[in-house]
Amino acid sequence: MAIAMASLAGVGTTACLQVEGMDPANPQRGPGELVGNGDPITDGNFPGGYDEPPAPRDTPPPVEGPIECDVMCQSYCDDLGLTNPVNRGVCTSLWGVGLATQPIDRRFACRKLYVDMIGRYPTPAEVNDVCNTEDWSETVKALMATDEFVLVQQQRWADLLLYNNRIVNVERVYDQDDLVRKAYQGYVPWDLFASVTASHPVLVRRYDTAGDRAEAAFRLFLHRPPYESERADMGRLYSVWSNGYREHSHLGTVPDAYLNYQCQAGVDDQDTDAGACTSVLWGYNKLTLDPDDRRENEGDQAGLMWSGYMSAAEWEAVQLPGQIMAQQSIFWEAAVDDVLMQYLGYDLGTDVQEVRHQLVEYLLENEADIRAVHYAVATSIPYLQSNQGLDEESAFRWTYGPLKQIQPEGWLDSIKRTTGADLATCDHRISHPEDYLDEDMGANGWTFALINNSRWIINEDRELVTDYRGLAQTLGGCPTNEIGGRFTTVSILNTAVQEAYVAEICDPALQGGGVSTSILLPEGMDAKTALTVDTAQQIVARQTRLFYGREPTEYEAAQVETYADQCTPKPCTAESFARPTCFALLSSAEMLFY
Repeated sequence: MAIAMASLAGVGTTACLQVEGMDPANPQRGPGELVGNGDPITDGNFPGGYDEPPAPRDTPPPVEGPIECDVMCQSYCDDLGLTNPVNRGVCTSLWGVGLATQPIDRRFACRKLYVDMIGRYPTPAEVNDVCNTEDWSETVKALMATDEFVLVQQQRWADLLLYNNRIVNVERVYDQDDLVRKAYQGYVPWDLFASVTASHPVLVRRYDTAGDRAEAAFRLFLHRPPYESERADMGRLYSVWSNGYREHSHLGTVPDAYLNYQCQAGVDDQDTDAGACTSVLWGYNKLTLDPDDRRENEGDQAGLMWSGYMSAAEWEAVQLPGQIMAQQSIFWEAAVDDVLMQYLGYDLGTDVQEVRHQLVEYLLENEADIRAVHYAVATSIPYLQSNQGLDEESAFRWTYGPLKQIQPEGWLDSIKRTTGADLATCDHRISHPEDYLDEDMGANGWTFALINNSRWIINEDRELVTDYRGLAQTLGGCPTNEIGGRFTTVSILNTAVQEAYVAEICDPALQGGGVSTSILLPEGMDAKTALTVDTAQQIVARQTRLFYGREPTEYEAAQVETYADQCTPKPCTAESFARPTCFALLSSAEMLFY
C-alpha cells in the first residue's frame, strides 16, 4: 500500500552531523536535515476542490442510523459528478439518502478557515480580499501557501511530540520542527515523514524503554496502542536507543539520544543474539549497525555513541519501525483521520468510512503529499456548512458544520491583530527559554542569540517578556510539556482571566487605559462626539466588522437603541459607549467558538 520512499543515503549532505560553527538562528541538527532537500514532490495544484452543494435526492430522509444506500441512492451520487473526495465519500450517507446540508455565509466560512489554517481570526481586509475570490479553492490554496499555515502545523506537532528542551536537546527539536515544515510545504511524502519522526531523537529520547518508544510510535501514527506481541516485536527495533547527556560546546549539558550498538552487523541469523534486533510480525525485518571508533571519548557514556555522529546510512537503518508502519493500511487511514479531526472536530472517517477510503486513495494518488488532504477537507461541503439555525441537532453529525473552541494562542493573536495590543508571544520549540538566559545556568552570547533569534521576545534589559505566556498558560496554551501538553476547557478561572485581559484592552470603566480610541470608533469620529442612536449604530457596526468579520445581525442592530439608552454616565460620548462595546464583543462566546 505504501509508495516508494526516498532514500536517506545519497542526498548530498554530510555523512555526520557536527555542531561546530552552529548558527543560533538555525541550530537544527538531526535526521531531518537529510531529507526533503530537493524539489517539492507535487506542484500543490491538487485535483478536485470545491463542489457546489447538491440538492438532496427526493426521498424521505432517515431519522436515525444506520444508513443504507440502495441502487437509486448510489446512482444519484454517481450522476452528481462530485470532484472532491470527501464529498464523493459522504454522498451515500447524505444527499443520496435525502439528507440536506446547511448553507454557510462566506464570511463565516472565511472566519472558520482562518482559525484552522492560520491560527487566528481574519481581519476585515482579509475577509474582503483573500476570502472574496470567486472560487473557494483558490482561497484555500492561498492560505496553504503561507508561513502561518506551516506554523499552525508545527505547533500541532509540538503538542503531539511534547517538545521540551530539558528532556531533549533543543537542536533536535529544531530539526524535527523543520522536518514538519518540509512535510507541509510538500518536500517530504507522508510515509518518509513518519519514518524519520518515529525514530527521531525528539521521540526516542522522550521515553525510557524500547517498548515505550514502540507504543508511542503506534499511538502517533496508527492511532492505537500496540498489542503486547506488537509492542515486544517492534520494541526489538527500538532497542538500539539509549538516553544520555552530552557536554555541548554552546549549550552546556544537554539531554540527547545515544546508540548502544547491540544490533551489530555480521551476526549470523542462527546466532542466539540475532533475534534481539529483528521484527517478524510484519515480515522479516532485521536491524544491524556497525560500531567503530566514533564511540571513543564519550566519558560516562562509554560503549555508546552520540546520535550526532550518525551517518545517513545509519539514520536510514534505524528508521525501520516507521517504514514498517507505513506499509500498513491503518497508517494511511490514521493520516487522513488526523486531518478530518483537525478541521471537523469529530471522526467523520469512522462515522462514514467511505470518506476515509476516498481520502486515502486521494492521498496516495497525490504522491503522499499531506497537503492534498488538507486541501480536500477544507474545500469539502461537510466542512463548509453552517452550525447555526438548526431547530434541533441532527442525528447525523455531517449534516451541519463544525463548532470548535479556539486555542488560547489564536484568541490572543486575534486580539493583538485587531487592536494593536502590546503583547509578546511564545515559541513552541523552546519550552523553557529562561534556561538559556540564566547566568547560573551557564548563559553565554550564543545562548542569548538563540533566544533572541527565536519567537520569544527579550526586552532592553535582556529579560524575557512573559506577559503572553502567562496569559496563554492559564488558559491551557504555550505548554511546557513536562508530562502532559495543552488543555482546552471553559471554567470560572478561564472566564475571569479572559475578562480581566479584555478589560485591560478595552478599558470599559474609562480609567485612562486600553487601546487607542481611534481603533474602536469609525474613521473620522471624535471620541467626544455626543452619543446618539445613529452614532451607537455606527460604533457597533465598526466593531462587529473588526472583531467578527461580519455585519451586525438584525437582532443586534435592534438592540443598539437600548444599549445606547443604558450608557452611563450621561451625557455619553462616543468613547464611553465604544469601550464597553469592545468589552462585550471581545469577551463573548463568538470570540471563543467558531
